[in-house]
Amino acid sequence: MASVESKLRDLLELAQTVLDDLPVGLLVLSAHGRPLWFNREAEIVCAVWNRTPLRRDALPLKRADFSVPAALWAECEQLLQVAAAHERTEPRIVSEADRGLHALIRLQHRRTGPPACFLQLDYRRPRGDREHPLSPTALSLMSHLTFREREVALRIRDGLTTDEIAKELRRSKLTIKTQLAGIFRKLGVANRSRVTAMLNR
Repeated sequence: MASVESKLRDLLELAQTVLDDLPVGLLVLSAHGRPLWFNREAEIVCAVWNRTPLRRDALPLKRADFSVPAALWAECEQLLQVAAAHERTEPRIVSEADRGLHALIRLQHRRTGPPACFLQLDYRRPRGDREHPLSPTALSLMSHLTFREREVALRIRDGLTTDEIAKELRRSKLTIKTQLAGIFRKLGVANRSRVTAMLNR
């Protein structure tokens, strides 16, 4: 029995790691607005939506105080009211396009208890602090990368070395090199200078 529990725990940790690296935020809310589960990208999108102060690299200063944006919960409440009246619910889209924030909200019906709200969150604005913003082409390229790869790609764009990136992100040089290889493969380039050129178009 302990072996099965151990394997299940390992599988759940692996799934969490994979979902944390997705370039889209995933958030599940109870019918009372309590977060049941969310990945790292959802933390970032919600913090930006809530106008949490940002660090130098434009990521939230605090990530421990997770808070669901009021505009998103208001849409969830409306969907839950429609479901309570036994009417068919359609997914809803909430956007603050000028800030690059987008959310797709749908209800997930459960076998027992009230439905849960499932949110897919997207933040399409550049996260670097350069004066020169990312172009639509560069933003499109960044969407192919995981959250961690985007952190590395933005620092490549800023001209940081592998050692500097590893130090700033508190990762090993080997991890950064692995993420660089993933960036090169996904963007179809062979070196850092090509990444810099593509993100500065």
